[in-house]
Amino acid sequence: MGERINYVFDDGTETLTVLYSHWGATNWEDDLIAALDHAKPRHRDYSYFTRMVISHLIREHVLDETGFGIYSVARWEMSDLSDTVIVLDLVNDKIKLDNGLSTPLYGKVMA
Repeated sequence: MGERINYVFDDGTETLTVLYSHWGATNWEDDLIAALDHAKPRHRDYSYFTRMVISHLIREHVLDETGFGIYSVARWEMSDLSDTVIVLDLVNDKIKLDNGLSTPLYGKVMA
């Protein structure tokens, strides 16, 4: 069935970028910590930061036909996302988990 996860990049605008991973929910914490560390030099440049996080997360599968998708959603469509949803709130430096918890963007991720 897969271990689906949606990484939502919230840069404060009305349109949010989403990286969908069909198998990423198993080890998402370690994967995300490594991707955030990789992108940290561009922390306040949201478009580069988002691209660097996505590139790191898909780096071993970038040429694969399946497994990942990138799309955008309107802020009001957030409730339509299914499976695991991780919001990277770039404006407030937080990671918001779908269980209602949040953690600092560069702190220890607590699932």
